[in-house]
Amino acid sequence: MLKEEFKIRMKNLLGEEGFSEYEKELTKKARRALRINPIKKPRTLDFETEPIPYCENGFYFECESIGSHPLHHAGAIYVQEPAAMIPVASVDIKPDFKILDTCASPGGKSSQAASFLGENGFIISNEISSSRVKVLSGNLERLGYTNAIVTSTDTKTLTDGFEYFFDLVIVDAPCSGEGMFRKEPDALKDWSVENVRMCAERQKDILQNASRAVKGGGYLLYSTCTFSVEENEEVVNSFLDCNPDFTLVLPNERIIPYTVSGVGNDKMRRFYPHLFSGEGQFVALLKREGDEEYKCTKSSALKELTKEERKKAEEFLSSTLTDFNRDFLFKFKDNIVYTNPSIPVPDKITYSCSVTVGELKKDYIQPHHQFFTALGNKFKRKIDLSLDDVRLSKYLSGESFEYAIENGYAVILADGVALGGGKAVNGVIKNHYPKGLRKR
Repeated sequence: MLKEEFKIRMKNLLGEEGFSEYEKELTKKARRALRINPIKKPRTLDFETEPIPYCENGFYFECESIGSHPLHHAGAIYVQEPAAMIPVASVDIKPDFKILDTCASPGGKSSQAASFLGENGFIISNEISSSRVKVLSGNLERLGYTNAIVTSTDTKTLTDGFEYFFDLVIVDAPCSGEGMFRKEPDALKDWSVENVRMCAERQKDILQNASRAVKGGGYLLYSTCTFSVEENEEVVNSFLDCNPDFTLVLPNERIIPYTVSGVGNDKMRRFYPHLFSGEGQFVALLKREGDEEYKCTKSSALKELTKEERKKAEEFLSSTLTDFNRDFLFKFKDNIVYTNPSIPVPDKITYSCSVTVGELKKDYIQPHHQFFTALGNKFKRKIDLSLDDVRLSKYLSGESFEYAIENGYAVILADGVALGGGKAVNGVIKNHYPKGLRKR
């Protein structure tokens, strides 16, 4: 049940009639949505979908237990609240963009932004929480991105050394969550005006820290999933008062018909659940004037391989992949990683780096799950199983299965999409799907 003080505030925003429609909408079932991952596009979907008009690759869907679907396991789809697709859809992302997502977990906006990047673009996705960064890293790993770095630190430490560097900086700020009351009862229970004000002060700090990393001519994207003016328009206006080199710009026209003007400014946009199919969202797109652009001055967490380590790594990849770039091999912590050397990997704060090939043991390399999910299209040995193949279900449950193929590491494909790995030994595929991801 909505708190009286919240009702009064929403009536002031929407009017009596608008509030009545909004309150009625909260009693209805929320629509579910997903995005198709363009780098792991499935051949078919075996459930009903309806396109989301403002989001490329976005669809409303009807499917029970979507989290256990093989295509979800394989990273071909990412389940995301439909309104949450609005912020990234607000920006025209170019393939060579350098992107920073400052508050990224669980990875919806990072993965949506990364889906537009080409070989020369990259994204650094940050999450300060030690538990939530694991979720973020796991999602990007499942989706198979080869150009994503995951960091874990506060926004001040994050942007030190990245001043005037990124084409796009995303701030999906932690908020009071008013737009998610239908889906998250805890947000409703914990709501208070005091919490709204506390969130607004924190958002101002995060936005100011994040702005340092935007290059001249670059974009700063601010969004929340709340309705309060204090956390939305007032935060943006306060930032603009202190930063005259930033200006509000109208977001991508494809979202305009599905949003309404912000309070006092039509360049800021609001998404209401009683007007559109989704929960609540606010977005503001700001552009930095000028053409100032600095190089990254952060020290790198990557280490060069020794001659012996490089030999092991290249022999392993040569036996497994059809091709690879020898210049992309480095050591990160105890792992061999595959990453474009032009992508910065900040020391001390990096949690995961591009593609983890595997752990370097004394006499061999133990392949990592990400090696299969991200580089599966380059594997020499491929085991392509249809969605109704009983062996696919066995694989997701952690079982071995029979398959006639040359001995060695192989990628398991779910209807053509890289799902994970196994090792072929005399016609039997030894399961390498991580225990924590297996179907129970």
